[in-house]
Amino acid sequence: MTRQRTKRVAGGLVLLLAVYLATLLYLFPADVAWRIAEARLDLPVAVSTGAVTGRLWNGRADAVRVDRHQLGTVTWRVQPAALLRGRVGITLGWRLADDRVDARVRVGRRSAEAVDVRGGVSAGRIQEWFDLPLLLEGRFTLDLRRLKWTDAAGFEEAAGAVLWADAAGGLPRPIALGDYAAELDAAEGALEARIESGPDSPLEVGGSAAWHPSGEYRVDLDLRPTADAHRNLVATLDTIAQRQADGHYRLRLTGR
Repeated sequence: MTRQRTKRVAGGLVLLLAVYLATLLYLFPADVAWRIAEARLDLPVAVSTGAVTGRLWNGRADAVRVDRHQLGTVTWRVQPAALLRGRVGITLGWRLADDRVDARVRVGRRSAEAVDVRGGVSAGRIQEWFDLPLLLEGRFTLDLRRLKWTDAAGFEEAAGAVLWADAAGGLPRPIALGDYAAELDAAEGALEARIESGPDSPLEVGGSAAWHPSGEYRVDLDLRPTADAHRNLVATLDTIAQRQADGHYRLRLTGR
């Protein structure tokens, strides 16, 4: 056998082996992959699932729990094209009762990017997950076109909005606050939100808040209760913010 023919045969065998391995990976059961990964994960939280179905590249996990919190159903579909650029691309979907979020995520060695993050989550769900020390009502709607983070620079891009409709919060009962919108942007590595209130909100809000992956945060808001605001809202503002001469309040927080 000539050297040239030997090379062709070897190349063909390598190609067949690559196709065979790719086929095995594509058809690999998702539940087996989860059992293998679960035994090796060292996470700061306890993650458990009910039924895991489908394949490694396209599957579904039901009854997902993180610690004691129920997260519902997670679906995924791997985007092979992202592998050509050295990244893992996944189309993700999350469902729990009436709450849902869909997104496309790309993860590199030291970077992550989320595109077309859209859906809605009840405010009560957020309060439950993060064990916030007050009751929340209303619904958050996500419409994020892009979020991009790198290990070297922090947040490099952010575009989109988060809406909080029929907002209410407080103890022992939530106080009606109104409707709010936060436009997202990236500035000096931080994720920044410019916040505005709706026209009929009992609490008028304007200003911004920012958070950096290093842990630094900043809040600078002007708060003005209207004549329709609950009296307990004014009492709360007197406690947490500085009253100004014209009757509005200034809330400024910085820290890590």
